[in-house]
Amino acid sequence: MKQKLIIFLTLYSICLVRSQEKEDILVNINDQIEIIDGYIEFETFYLDPEEFLDKMADHGAELNGYYEHERLKKIVRKVGTRTTDIITVFYFWNDNLIHVNYKQRPYVEKKNERGQVVLDYSNAYTKYESKHYFDNDKEIEKKEIGKPIDEITLEKGFIKYAEKMKSLLDNKFYNRDIYRALQGKWLFIQNTEDYIIFEGTIRFNFYNGRFANRLKTRIENDILICFFPMDDRTYRYKIESVNDTMLVLTDLSSKEEFSYAKVE
Repeated sequence: MKQKLIIFLTLYSICLVRSQEKEDILVNINDQIEIIDGYIEFETFYLDPEEFLDKMADHGAELNGYYEHERLKKIVRKVGTRTTDIITVFYFWNDNLIHVNYKQRPYVEKKNERGQVVLDYSNAYTKYESKHYFDNDKEIEKKEIGKPIDEITLEKGFIKYAEKMKSLLDNKFYNRDIYRALQGKWLFIQNTEDYIIFEGTIRFNFYNGRFANRLKTRIENDILICFFPMDDRTYRYKIESVNDTMLVLTDLSSKEEFSYAKVE
């Protein structure tokens, strides 16, 4: 009997300690969230829908990253479905995900001039909200308010998705000067019917004056990496030089050099 009591008290003490540790972690996370929301001098970078979506949203999409002291602190993503705005806010502390606030905000119904009931895409309300807390890449707490909308699939895998979006934003942020220089239309000097256009981190290729394809890009140590979103094809170019008038790239596979003139 005495041995069972000792075992019970030991297990109870362990659970009590773990519970207190969790509460301390949650207090720290909430303090960190408050600090991040209190920043007033964020440097904001955005991703165009083509940069972070595989298919276009019904009613628009946007994703903004907020940097303070050269570090990403918060991501705000908004995706408009057929009936609902999905808003997700990711918080980072020391480059680690600490909190996600997820909201489903259906559009309000209204009557148009003909008396028909339609959706007001400029007016929405929060029907469902979930708050997720993370420590060392593990979800330690989840709180829900309201009931989720049946036809909308609840998002999972916040950690993996946050890491992907952070990588895209960091690539654009830390290479912002090069991306800024790349923006616009570049005419291939050896054949003026061929040209490329950079919009954000997307590269559009045109051959003989016609659109050929588009590739996503990232930059690593002056290497321009171009890839197709849905397959494994990847092309790597050394950025030899780029300025207001000329762009010179070297294909790292063929060693061929390509020169472009800025036209827009």
